[in-house]
Amino acid sequence: MKKIFCMALSAALLAGSVPAYAAEESLFTKTPHTFTAKVGTTEFTKDGAAQPLDVAIYTKNGYTMLPLRTFMQALDADATLAWSNGTKLAEVTLHDFTLTFDINGNRIWAKSSQLPVFGQMEVKDGRVFVPLRDWEGVLKCFNRYIVDADALSWDAETKTAAVQLTELTAATANDTSSVKGTGEAAVFGIPLTERYDDIKSIGGDYFIAKKYVNTAGDILGGPQEYENQQADWFLLNQQGKVLLQYSNKDVLRLRGFGDGFLRLDRRYRTDMILDMEGNTQFTYGYDDYHDVGSFSEGLARAMNYEEGKCGYVNTKGEEVIPFSFYSADAFSEGLAAVGVDLPKEEGRQSAETRYGYIDKKGGWVIEPKYRRAFAFQDGLAKVEDTDRNIGYIDKTGKEVIPLRYTKITNFWNGKAFAQEKSGEVFLIDRTGKKLKSIITGEYISECGNGIIFIEAKEQVAPGRGEYVRLYFDENGRVSEKDAEWRMRLSEGLAPYQDEKTGKYGYVGEDGTWVIAPTFDFARDFKDGYAVVSKKVTLANGKADVQWGTVCHPI
Repeated sequence: MKKIFCMALSAALLAGSVPAYAAEESLFTKTPHTFTAKVGTTEFTKDGAAQPLDVAIYTKNGYTMLPLRTFMQALDADATLAWSNGTKLAEVTLHDFTLTFDINGNRIWAKSSQLPVFGQMEVKDGRVFVPLRDWEGVLKCFNRYIVDADALSWDAETKTAAVQLTELTAATANDTSSVKGTGEAAVFGIPLTERYDDIKSIGGDYFIAKKYVNTAGDILGGPQEYENQQADWFLLNQQGKVLLQYSNKDVLRLRGFGDGFLRLDRRYRTDMILDMEGNTQFTYGYDDYHDVGSFSEGLARAMNYEEGKCGYVNTKGEEVIPFSFYSADAFSEGLAAVGVDLPKEEGRQSAETRYGYIDKKGGWVIEPKYRRAFAFQDGLAKVEDTDRNIGYIDKTGKEVIPLRYTKITNFWNGKAFAQEKSGEVFLIDRTGKKLKSIITGEYISECGNGIIFIEAKEQVAPGRGEYVRLYFDENGRVSEKDAEWRMRLSEGLAPYQDEKTGKYGYVGEDGTWVIAPTFDFARDFKDGYAVVSKKVTLANGKADVQWGTVCHPI
């Protein structure tokens, strides 16, 4: 099964009509919450559950004073607070939204808007205290909360203040995401070892590993998130045998370069293209004024820096298609999308680029007339005209699916999602026939494996809308959790994190564990193997990460 990565997930918030589709009363689950704060004590609760608080709540000028950090983290554990002692400014970030509390000026800012302030904020006992009355305006800044006019109340007898609000969360479809079964123990191709600090598959039963070192040559043992140019590099086979090895003193990076070739980036020298035995095919560098992309179908895109033009070279580094294009993509199914600059015309500030397709001899097969052009897959390619209309053409340039849509996904199982200018999304087949309407919105994004998401708007209160992310496949809506692992299916398996243990294993297409969750990190399967890692404690007491590969069970 071909692996497809999720495309760019979000662009901007939508603006549009409320979508409608069958059997959906609401796109949101509304959860009420009550916070209580008892003056003179450390009793602060959320829905009856005590929240951490080690300083007493008090009143000042008739207002109940509560620590800023305490309330925000009770609201959401992911809330963060940054404090500047010099300027006496506190910044709270919650749900990608930042509020600024100016203690000296007694002002609260949400972006460029100043919120109403009813009492005097102050720093006391090392905490920033904010009048509870101010939280009504603060909470209304977040679209995920509904705060009514009578949200705040006071019980004089018990000296208890209360805040009531409603939290909005996306309603899920029928959630079948609870993974079933237990899975089998993994069978290793490359056994787990702390010898390497990362392993990546380059396909064809080959892997590239690296081991970080510092300038003194000491082992760092960094996890996969650690980026360091000081590393020794290794080419491994599927059993972990070292086929090639390069020192950090000479090499910056080793990577797969397509069609069974490697690229070796050397320190202070020209880079090299190698075969899998380590034999040099050709070298190039800045003195050659060009850069080379990965090989596909025996050719690689190359760019001449001096002229700013692209062309193609073969596996010996020989120029086979002249450097005459503004941009160029990899060959696919015998054709490559390339762009050329049109002559600057009167009234136009700059030259415009148009895209078409060439064959491996450099001849035009489809003339450059498109604003954008994408690679051919199964005989069809997606193109966009100068009016930003999108459709599909065949290898003769014929419009198989007319250029009339604002968005079209790649085909999956012979079907694709297409969005019209009205915002309505349809499922279509390879002839362009509309199979069924999915939903109406303003923006869809392709996640891979035949799954899309769309951000849709619903009215949650009079005059107020909220956005929610919905996922769909060819059969209709799917839950977010199901989409999470289904979009990563590759060769019939998807890495998935067990909710109870936090460990990763692999789930099959039917939503059952195939490889038991025992790892701390897991990559997708490629040519029968997947890279995994596990955190360990060494004999000397130091933490490290072991890397290896697991075999596909089928």
